[in-house]
Amino acid sequence: MAATRVQGKGFAVVGESFMGHMLEALKRLQIVETQLAEYRRQREEKERRVHTQQRQVARFDDQIREHEKSVREKQMRIDALQLDIASREDSVARHRQGLNKAKTNKEYAAILTAMNTEKADNTKLENETLQLMDELQILRNRSKEVEEERNKFVEQWDRAKETLAAFDAQSKGKIDGLMQQRQSCAEGIPPTALDLFSRVAHHHDGIGMVPVVKTHPKRDEYMCSGCNMKVTLDVVAGLHTKDDIQACKVCGRILYMDTAPARLKT
Repeated sequence: MAATRVQGKGFAVVGESFMGHMLEALKRLQIVETQLAEYRRQREEKERRVHTQQRQVARFDDQIREHEKSVREKQMRIDALQLDIASREDSVARHRQGLNKAKTNKEYAAILTAMNTEKADNTKLENETLQLMDELQILRNRSKEVEEERNKFVEQWDRAKETLAAFDAQSKGKIDGLMQQRQSCAEGIPPTALDLFSRVAHHHDGIGMVPVVKTHPKRDEYMCSGCNMKVTLDVVAGLHTKDDIQACKVCGRILYMDTAPARLKT
């Protein structure tokens, strides 16, 4: 513990830094929490890969459904056109029979005009049908390509899930052990301090407390090593003399002093 004397409005600290039982316990807890956070980080990374591949598969599923819908619509249109063409061919056949039965030139001309109109309309319908058939084949080919691409992502998704499951199985024992250590380290820490540490550590990837560092060798200037923001001398003084929580005003991490300077004044 540092030798400390209070003189009026100022103070001086000589020797090693002050570190009470609570802050020491929090530092031990920090070591365990950091390891747990690393396991969480690794698992979240593997879980993200699973979700990424899942979203890719879902995207291809959407494309396949859209292609299937387009195929159905084009096939329905082709079927309707073919029925129309067949009906018109029957009509042309009837007109042809009517030509043989026409009794006057006027009647013959009218039947011939109607037959030629039906044949012209049929030609248009046949051309439209052929175009739709080409488009339908293109859609079916594209659907096959999308299905093949989807299958590749399904394989990657399966591998990602297997990797995650293997990680969970391999790390379970270590994580259980760390959780027991965490519980042991947390014993004796006041609930309010433990709650603050847990919330801050969760927010900062397991780093719930950080040391205060001196930024200039000759001036009493200090900063939080977590966010690099200034720490006041009042806070530094408290860290040297009290075993209580001093949190960074900016990032919220709990502060502590690793080593004390030879002399500190305010």
